[in-house]
Amino acid sequence: MNKTVTINPKFSNDAQLQTLIEGLPESFESGGIMLWNKRNQIKDFGNIVVKRFKQPNWLQKSVYAIRKHKVRKAFENGLELIRRGFDTPEPMAAVELRDGFLLKEAYYFSRPDHAHGIKELTDCDDWNKPLATAFARFAAQLHQAGILHHDLNNTNVLYKLAGNGTDFHFSLIDINRMTFYPIGQQIPLTDCLENLTRFTGRMDLFEFVVREYAKARNMDEAWVTGLGVAQKKQHDRNWYRRKRFTRLFKKKKK
Repeated sequence: MNKTVTINPKFSNDAQLQTLIEGLPESFESGGIMLWNKRNQIKDFGNIVVKRFKQPNWLQKSVYAIRKHKVRKAFENGLELIRRGFDTPEPMAAVELRDGFLLKEAYYFSRPDHAHGIKELTDCDDWNKPLATAFARFAAQLHQAGILHHDLNNTNVLYKLAGNGTDFHFSLIDINRMTFYPIGQQIPLTDCLENLTRFTGRMDLFEFVVREYAKARNMDEAWVTGLGVAQKKQHDRNWYRRKRFTRLFKKKKK
């Protein structure tokens, strides 16, 4: 089995990282503490967190023979995020195991980030307004820096409290699907608002975030909020249609 390794030069002499990579896949199977065990698996090895991506099916194996896999995208996106002044668990390495040209397994190595998910403070009736305001400003900063995280939902944004315990500091995870515009190039507003539609299913929270987002960008609050709500409603309608279709397909398959 061929092993393709891409290492962040900062960690090229890290002995623990080298040992884990050299021992794959056995080192992942036998060690670490499981943090997440669903489609992908995430394990904590102390100073290193390792994510093993879901094994590709036969079609995906063929596609990844010629296209870049998620693990390489996550690694490169993480370095670019940090370069542009935003936080993500620091990328250490990306490893692909291949049988000839066909991808078998992929592993993403990063530093641990002991932050909390904002889902715990937003996915409730009494959602946290200071956090929602801080998130809106954070999203505005991302977009003004030319960054679109294409899965900007409340499970992929982490927070830590800084200063006097009321200042929120954010970091991003699940970063393999991102677009980086050239620095200085403005992202169309409709794309920015569409990017926010995945943040929450609550319309009251969404309206609040969009209004605070408009304030942060010195835009007309009423106009931007109206435009954002219209996009959110259309996004949600499309989402429910897709869900109904997939549920129907699953029932027929059974």
